[in-house]
Amino acid sequence: MPNREPIASSSTSQFQMNVTVYGSVKPCPVLIRRTQRSLKANSGGRDYFSDITLHDARNAGGMRVEFSVTATSPQGALRAGNVYLSQLCDLLTVVTRSPVWFYMPDDDSAEERIRSHRRSASVDRIMTEDEWSWITGNLVYLRRKHPRFLAASSWYRKGLLGRDVIDDFCCFWRVSERIAYSYADKSGWSDDDKQRSQVRKCVSQLRDDLFPENAPSILADETVSKIVKLRNDISHGNVPITLDIIDTASEFISPLEAVAYEILARLRDTELVTEDVA
Repeated sequence: MPNREPIASSSTSQFQMNVTVYGSVKPCPVLIRRTQRSLKANSGGRDYFSDITLHDARNAGGMRVEFSVTATSPQGALRAGNVYLSQLCDLLTVVTRSPVWFYMPDDDSAEERIRSHRRSASVDRIMTEDEWSWITGNLVYLRRKHPRFLAASSWYRKGLLGRDVIDDFCCFWRVSERIAYSYADKSGWSDDDKQRSQVRKCVSQLRDDLFPENAPSILADETVSKIVKLRNDISHGNVPITLDIIDTASEFISPLEAVAYEILARLRDTELVTEDVA
């Protein structure tokens, strides 16, 4: 018989989670061991805050994140904490352009710790105080008001962590595609425009919106058409995955990653009007 979670009651408790986040990102010295209060969730019109602390987990090969979770059971706290930390890692990756990840349960991280100890050298991106404040201060706001941005951030992190060029190609393209659907300025579109290929039209519009000058060549209309066709062929199984397909997808990965990062960065600066969550 599988273990069943106890029937949840209406009462909630506070749980403390302590998780090591791996990757080539380290907090700046001023952030280490400093606890700050951040908005962690909003449910039923009620805000839930968490005390969140960063530690430099050098011996474990990463940094340690300590935060509180409000839940009705330990299992519920683990589920909620995993979602919160995963989204936190998505934003951390988007801001620093360095992928981070964690393991749950902790037993799964044993091999990662061994690999970290065997490294003879490392180059780490130092996360600044402003970057960390933006991440913790806007996660819930993005979840509420900009879920497509949060979803695109997740695809970006998946692409950086992937080891399959086909999957990575699709992940990085989804960033541009998802953002274009939601944030391209369609105010000047005619009814005929809205009936045309939404993907190509939205990406073209987003390119003009975010890159009025010196737009990346990967977003040129002809190139976008090739990418969309390749993505459709791969996703719908229209063609077998041959060496030619793999090579073609591989050639797109670097420019698609670069433009995905730039789109997310420019969107943060121009479109995401944040709330005061202090």
